[in-house]
Amino acid sequence: MKKGIHPEYHEINVTRTDGKTVKMYSSVKKDLVLSTDNLNHSAWTGQRSNAGEKGRRTENFKKKYAGFGF
Repeated sequence: MKKGIHPEYHEINVTRTDGKTVKMYSSVKKDLVLSTDNLNHSAWTGQRSNAGEKGRRTENFKKKYAGFGF
């Protein structure tokens, strides 16, 4: 490895959405406060914010493009 081209890593505190603080290493020197993590993101929780619109969006698409034979 070449010397002098890699950033220095510093220990920082990362605050999660539930208030827990985790120590991590980063090249950024300031602490982070997360607004999204595995506790509230739909990819991990399985909840979708637009789940009720699914059928309505399909109906709107079919109405809009009815002349194309979809």
